Amino acid sequence: MKQFQIQTINGQIVHDFVFELIEMIQYNNWYYGQEKYDYILTDTVLKDSDRIPVGSLDFVFTYLKYKPKPINIPMELRKDKYLKRTIYEANKKDIKFDKKLFVKSATEYKSFTGIAKSCDEVPEGTYIVSDVIDIKSEWRAFVFCDRLLDVRRYAGDFRVFPDIKLIEEMIKDYKTSPDAYTLDVGINNNGTFVIEVHPFVSCGLYGFSHYLLPEMFVKGFNSLQNNRH
Repeated sequence: MKQFQIQTINGQIVHDFVFELIEMIQYNNWYYGQEKYDYILTDTVLKDSDRIPVGSLDFVFTYLKYKPKPINIPMELRKDKYLKRTIYEANKKDIKFDKKLFVKSATEYKSFTGIAKSCDEVPEGTYIVSDVIDIKSEWRAFVFCDRLLDVRRYAGDFRVFPDIKLIEEMIKDYKTSPDAYTLDVGINNNGTFVIEVHPFVSCGLYGFSHYLLPEMFVKGFNSLQNNRH
């Protein structure tokens, strides 16, 4: 039986994905007629437990006792047909600010992210640097064992839908992927393009629900623990 420790704050569930996880745990246990999954709610991380942590990134990283490096855009997806914009990785001193740029930390989750026009606006570090572009809508693809399960809109115009065939090509090309992850894409006049990839840990679901959700959390956490990406 696989077990989870689910984060609460002052005894209350605060993350949307937790409600869906609990529902799918109950569904799987009912469907299989046995306790396939189990969970407890906790305000504090049980560091010496075998229970998989589910909650904020800080909650998960406290259990791991280190902070993994984000995936951002994997090398396999840094192709013109997937990027549709200029992207490069650079230290602060090597960023070429001849115009406003979108700058995001290449080494830390929840670190500096934003539009900058000079080095003075950016802390020391290594960054993913890209052109500032118009985005009509943004969607999250949910992937499990190289299989696209669903896509959900999280920003922009719901009428502007992504190119599913191109997303499936991205999934096929992403050979070093975790077993469970999300693939965020945007759409503009140039078509569908990759924004970033996340291991399936602390991910907003935006209405996504699937009976495989508990296993996705297991695989997503294992990818961090094993540093597979």
